[in-house]
Amino acid sequence: MIVVDSNEASENSRLVESLAKVVETAVKPLQAGDYLIVGREKHALVERKTVMDFLNSLKGRLWEQLSTMKMFEGEKVLILEGYLGLYRKRGWKEVSILALMDKIVHDWGIPIIPTPDIRGTLTYLVWKNKSLGEVEEFREYPLRVKRKGLTAEEQALFVLEGLCGHETAKALLSHYRTLRNVFTALTPENMHELGKIKVGGRRIPEKTVKKMVEVANTVYGGEG
Repeated sequence: MIVVDSNEASENSRLVESLAKVVETAVKPLQAGDYLIVGREKHALVERKTVMDFLNSLKGRLWEQLSTMKMFEGEKVLILEGYLGLYRKRGWKEVSILALMDKIVHDWGIPIIPTPDIRGTLTYLVWKNKSLGEVEEFREYPLRVKRKGLTAEEQALFVLEGLCGHETAKALLSHYRTLRNVFTALTPENMHELGKIKVGGRRIPEKTVKKMVEVANTVYGGEG
């Protein structure tokens, strides 16, 4: 089975539709990576970036993404999709790009798989799923990356960010001080107050508040 991150699925629906025709596929929010390949004995976490996305993220979000991926207890892969020579046309310093790619492979332990286009990416994902042993029936799979050695404060943040994201989780814990207080506040009656809390200078979006309250008050397993 291949689990596709919700954001990746919405941005690349054509790839996901093609994938679903040949592989058991599910769309779920993933904490790290774009594709989680669930095999019989082990799993692989795949981050997909076009060459342009890769270049634009080198000074920012890429390293945070790789840091989270590194904690995954399984194989990690970075797909680099498209024409790599694009960095020459864009005026990037060649030695710097190659040195950073070397760092990702050797220092971070995340191999880079180049693909020429979406079709190549699809081919790799299907092959990788088969090589790990295809799972024919639905079963539980790890939606989040496991982390070890967290302090109590880091663990509280880790628990909450699975619900609302990293920055919003920090804002909520800073405001309410404890994880217990945050969950106590996640009630329909308190939605207006939750909406006043700011993240990066802006209030938490209404749809995010509604989703947090819905999840916090959902009965697991239904009425039974």
